[in-house]
Amino acid sequence: VYHPRPGDVIVDIGAGRGEDVFAFSEAVGPEGTVWAVEAHPGSFRLLERFCRKNALTNVRLLNCAAMDRRSRLRVETLPVWESNFVHDGPPTPTSQEVEAFPFDEIRAQHGIERIDFLKMNIEGAERFALRGMPETLERVRYACIAAHDFRAGRGEGEEFRTHDFVVQTLRAAGFQLTIRADDPRYYVKEHIHAWR
Repeated sequence: VYHPRPGDVIVDIGAGRGEDVFAFSEAVGPEGTVWAVEAHPGSFRLLERFCRKNALTNVRLLNCAAMDRRSRLRVETLPVWESNFVHDGPPTPTSQEVEAFPFDEIRAQHGIERIDFLKMNIEGAERFALRGMPETLERVRYACIAAHDFRAGRGEGEEFRTHDFVVQTLRAAGFQLTIRADDPRYYVKEHIHAWR
């Protein structure tokens, strides 16, 4: 439901290695800004290199997790990097430490006054990130939040079951929603599109 325009401000929480950042950067042009937030240190290093190599000068990079409180958490490193996730459990042999902040604090610190599009794909942590951004949500025009119930369905843990929470949170914030529940791709069914 969102079509980027020159000059738009996009926030990409869970920017990964830059797949969407590249398209966002080109779409909003030199007058626009893309805020790329990535928690995993290794993915963030690749994201930095990707932006530098492609001269994405309108991208602002933040290496942290968006959560509901300031804390130091762990991010897991999995064989399929797109599945890396943040948790507050004990360290594991495959985890790395990451700083976490409520996005309301991040937005205020960096003076982000409006958000034309919020993209969030953070492997179950959306239930925490959304709690840390009630003021930010008031400034968002369009959003696409990826829920991860399919990971719970695969037996990876009930903490990944976030669809209903995302829907309730966005509706309470005054958004209209579109959900592509009939799409045959399992992950597309979990993308909640919102606009006001």
